[in-house]
Amino acid sequence: MKIIHTADWHIGKVVNNFSMLDDQIALLNPWIDEVNDLNPDVVLLAGDLYDRSLPNRETVAAVNQLLTKMSESLSCPIVIIAGNHDSGERIDYVSQLLANQSLYLAGLPNHQPQKIMVNNADIYLLPFADHLTIARMYPDIPIHNIEDAVKYQLSLIKQDWDADKYHLLMYHGYVTPSRHTDEGHEELVYSDSERPTEIGTSEFIPSQLFRDFDYIALGHLHAAQRVGADNIRYSGSPLKYSKSEARHRKQYLEVDLTANGVEVTSHEFRPPHDLRVIRGLFADIITKKSTDYVFVELMDETVIHEGMERLRRQYPQIMGLEYVNLARRQHHQTAENMAQLAQKSPQAYFEDFFVEMTGNELTNHQRDIVKELWQTVEEEE
Repeated sequence: MKIIHTADWHIGKVVNNFSMLDDQIALLNPWIDEVNDLNPDVVLLAGDLYDRSLPNRETVAAVNQLLTKMSESLSCPIVIIAGNHDSGERIDYVSQLLANQSLYLAGLPNHQPQKIMVNNADIYLLPFADHLTIARMYPDIPIHNIEDAVKYQLSLIKQDWDADKYHLLMYHGYVTPSRHTDEGHEELVYSDSERPTEIGTSEFIPSQLFRDFDYIALGHLHAAQRVGADNIRYSGSPLKYSKSEARHRKQYLEVDLTANGVEVTSHEFRPPHDLRVIRGLFADIITKKSTDYVFVELMDETVIHEGMERLRRQYPQIMGLEYVNLARRQHHQTAENMAQLAQKSPQAYFEDFFVEMTGNELTNHQRDIVKELWQTVEEEE
């Protein structure tokens, strides 16, 4: 069985005031043709189809065009679950009608987790929902966090288990290669554009919960990566959506399930514009040009007059400008100042304040008054 796994399209995304919509359309239309050539048995999109729960008109039109082309071009089912950026209700809209066209949209959790049967596989869908939503669905079950919620949903799935089939799961959220430990979290690659799904560490669930499935298609993290095993994967997002993603290799996954196990092949996306970080001296950077999205990190020791405006002429899609050496110097100066301040007495603080306000030093008599007042305050405390 051949699966195409993608996720986190975030259609309508705006990065540093630049709309990604045109790039998303230009990237995903030819991608559909690529997928068609691979002749998969199913295409899985594991959440965050939209970037916002209330997308604008242009974004909805783009999604309509892309899903229509997928349905008309691909001769296989397409399965999409809601992510934490989506509106579950909107993803679920007319889902029963679209299922007749082999386009399966799961926006809201079902009391019995939804199952899609494709060839010799059962695909189970867990669209994004916080643990409080799941707890309200099962008032007699003790559900205190997202791990409890997923664990109970999986127990319901296994009541419907057919041992002769492949078992696939789609899930959107944080999955770690171990239980809730710092060591486990550090193995994953995060980015600044991922919105937290819960408060604190309660949003993380261990990958061991999924050990009985043949493949787990994950969404939420924007870097393509395995989670403790080859059959538990984040496909990542198709485009770079933050400075922290500049080094990512954006890809989608071709997954072949056989009797011998799982084989995963990565295919790189080819965006119309890359997102890069450029570091160097202003005099060198200003001599080049690019239409890529760029974050410039200047090594100059002084601020360049109208630096951003001048760079924008060469880099019309510049997203940010930072003076690396100045930022470091300010950090060190702030740390030194804090260390010096920590050594000062309250009377010394007052003397500095007096000089700043009046321009005059305290007289010996005034110092004695300040000292007596401070001693009185300390005694009262």
